[in-house]
This record gives sequence, structure tokens and C-alpha cells, in this order.
Amino acid sequence: MTTPIALPFQIDRASTVPYQAQIVDQIERFIRDGLLKPGDRLPSLAETTRALGVSKNTVLGAFDRLAGAGFIQGERGRGFFVVVDYRPLAVGILESPENSANVSIARHSPAPDWLHGDSGVHIAPPAGPVRHDFKVGRPSADAFPYRLWSRLSGELLRHAPGRQSMTEYAPPCGLWGLRMHIADYLGAAKAIRVEPEQIIVVAGIQEALSLLAARFLDAGGVAVAEAPCYSGFYNLPELHRARIHSVGVDSEGLRTGDLPEPPARLIYVTPAHQYPLGHTLPREPRTALQAGAEKSGADLVEDDYDGDFRYEEAPLPPLMALDGRNTIHLGTFSKVLGPGLRLGYMVCPPGLVDDMTRRKALLNNGCPSLDQAVMARFFENNEYARHLHGLRKRYRAQRDCLIAGLRSLFGAEYRIGGEHAGMHIALHLPPGAPSAREIARAALRHGVRLYTLTESACSVETCAELDERVLLLGYAALETRCIEDAVARLSGAVETIR
Repeated sequence: MTTPIALPFQIDRASTVPYQAQIVDQIERFIRDGLLKPGDRLPSLAETTRALGVSKNTVLGAFDRLAGAGFIQGERGRGFFVVVDYRPLAVGILESPENSANVSIARHSPAPDWLHGDSGVHIAPPAGPVRHDFKVGRPSADAFPYRLWSRLSGELLRHAPGRQSMTEYAPPCGLWGLRMHIADYLGAAKAIRVEPEQIIVVAGIQEALSLLAARFLDAGGVAVAEAPCYSGFYNLPELHRARIHSVGVDSEGLRTGDLPEPPARLIYVTPAHQYPLGHTLPREPRTALQAGAEKSGADLVEDDYDGDFRYEEAPLPPLMALDGRNTIHLGTFSKVLGPGLRLGYMVCPPGLVDDMTRRKALLNNGCPSLDQAVMARFFENNEYARHLHGLRKRYRAQRDCLIAGLRSLFGAEYRIGGEHAGMHIALHLPPGAPSAREIARAALRHGVRLYTLTESACSVETCAELDERVLLLGYAALETRCIEDAVARLSGAVETIR
């Protein structure tokens, strides 16, 4: 067995930095400086605990964080081992612009199948370990209500109806109790007056989009989308031999005056927080959009992917609240709880419900009943509203911390888009600053991952200038102290290329 490396650990007990973070920082520095190399075994938990005079949970938490970031890997019965050689990140493939398209899979061979697909929904992991990842759309793992969710799950499974549900198919359109709660929530929070019968529970917005594409798009059909646009919709029409027509966005969102002449089958929009630039479509353009859709005979697909988060202004009524005759409203619990839950909902006009229910049944016979039942219980006693209220306060503080840091780094000439809503911002770089791609590459060498438009959206070719000047930063998953450290690292990265 490999002998553990003796490390010069130190704990500064006068520091305000938590002990766990001090351990993480030191081991990361040892790896960066070459004191630890791939294959080196770290001291055991017991040895590290004794040497530092801290609890075993503190050391285990530090090792888990390093493993999650890709620096080390635990092997049962053997301990923790270094698995990455950090030195190539400073001078290797990341330095070469022509290799930037392959950077995220260059050190992973063979790559998982989904990396070679063209859905654009998944973003490939980086070539090396990342300390702070500003991934767009990722909620805070620490904020997930683990204790409450576990208790509700246990209560349901301890009673006969809960156990019985595990041996039966759930209704393909979803459990009635959950659909009732969703209808009540939409009425109270978004002024969407719908009946529970109009709601279909889906495995996230992506499944709803796939169902709608199969229903409305066929050979020669036309779908309209924003440019830039969410890849999960933009790449669907070609699967059905249909065409996509891109319409540009301005500072208010979709340019409704540029809608194509009929016919179009679907118009896909993100009016509450345009993805990915973050604009909010004002009331008058919303009315014009609905009129344009009605004129072309198209159905409007309103993707309200992160519309639960508003920080300064009251939200405008969704399109479905204005006129739901030709509007399909999509919502998700992925941003409030987590995408791993795979629960969302589709609100259909009455005439579309039966057809979409049949399609959902043929696809997978409905979403898992236990998760739906727990979600329904989560709505009871106002738990969902309380959790959402806490998230808004948390994410607002993280957003403020990020914006303050960017202001100190880039000065007064930079511009932020989408800061009043959602979970990410679009940073418009000031004149004279390096390009978005250069900054993203340099930041990755400093352990910070940022995202360009090309990485995060489709139809970027229609706004090439934006692609060079815009970076996307999702802040929800990073605590304020992590954001402060990330901005400090980003400052060093920018200085190296200025």
C-alpha cells in the first residue's frame, strides 16, 4: 500500500476562516505547488484529526469537498488519493484558443456518451478541478430541505396508502393532490387561474418541451425561438424534420416586430427572465406577442424556468395570465429544490389536455408517485412558500455580493443583465477588457469556471458580438464567502491577460 505523504498542515485558530476551509485551501495549494502528485495518498482521517486537533467530521468534510472538486478520490479501505496533476492547467491545452472547443473533454477518455450528443442541455465537465463553478441554473445544495423531505418521505412510506402507491402506476397526468396544489400556487403567486385538470406533471421542463415538439412539429413545420436561446428547445425541431426560425432579442427581450409571417406551429419564449441574457419582456410586447401568435396560428410556449425568483420588482403577469387560449405555461421545481428531482409541470389550454396526457402515458406512464406525494405534502402547511421565501433572501445576498465584486474588478463601465430576477446574471464586459473567451480560459486556470454564450445557449451566431463580450455567472449554488474568493481569483486571472 502506498505510504501516506507527511504534510505540513497547520490550523490558524485565531483566523475567522473555518477549519474545514483551511484544510481544503492547504491541500489544494500542495497540489498546485507540486508537493502532492497523482497517486499520492493523503494521511488517514485519524492521523489528520490527531495532527490538527480538530474533529473527524471536519477532516472528512474537507476531504469530501476536495473529492467533489476533482482533486482527490476516496478508495474503500485504502484512503484518499490525489487524482489530478494540476500543472498542465497553467500551460497546457487551455493556452491554445484552437483547443478551447475540446478543453472540457481533453482529459476524460473515453467520454460519456452524452458528451458526444448535440442536445446542448448538458455542459461537459472541465478538464481539471474547479474550486468555484458559476454554473447557470444550479440551485444551492446546502439549501435543500433534506430533513423535511426525509421526514415526509418516511411518513408516507410508513402508512399503507404510501406503500400501496409504490406497487401501482401513478396517473399519467400526475397525482391529483399535487395538481391541486400547483393550481392554487399559480393562482396566488402568478395570477394564473387554471383548473387542476389543465395541469400535467412532467419530468422537468425538458420532457414537456419534447412532448410538445412531438405534438406540434413535423416535416416542414416551423418553430420560432429567441436568439440566443435555450439549447433544450432549439435542438428539438430537427429531430422532427422541422425548421427553427430565430428572432433576436434586445434590452427588453424578444423583438416581437420581427416575428415571421405565418404559418408557425410553436413560438418558444422565456419572457420573465430571457434565457440566457436575462431581459424581462414588458407588458406591451407581451400583448403584441400573443397577437402575433394568434395571427400565425401558433401556440405560445412560455418557459418560466426561474420565474419564482424576483428581487426588486413585482413580476409581470405571465402570458397565460393575460390570455391562456393559445398559451402553454411550463414550470419546474428544479430551481427551487433541484434538477435531480425531475419534477415540473405543464399547464395546457383545455383542448390540449387529453392529447398531452395520452402522449405522457405512452412515454413513461407518469412520474414517480412517491416524489409527487412528497411534493404535495411539501406544499401543505405553507412549507413550499416558506422555503421559497428563504431562498429569495439567500440568493439576493449572493447576487449582491457578486455584483459588488464585479464592480470593484471592472469599474463603472461594465454592465449587468438579468440581475432583478432568476439565479444568474449576464456580465457585459467593458470596452478594453479581454474577450469573454479569454477571461473564461484564464479564470479556469485559477480554479473558477465561467460560461460563455456559446457554451450555454444556441443560435449565438446571430449575435456574434455578444458572444465575445458576455459571460454568464450563476450565483445560487455559491455561498457569499465562495463568491468573494472566486472574484479575488478572477481578478488575478484578468491581471494575467491584461
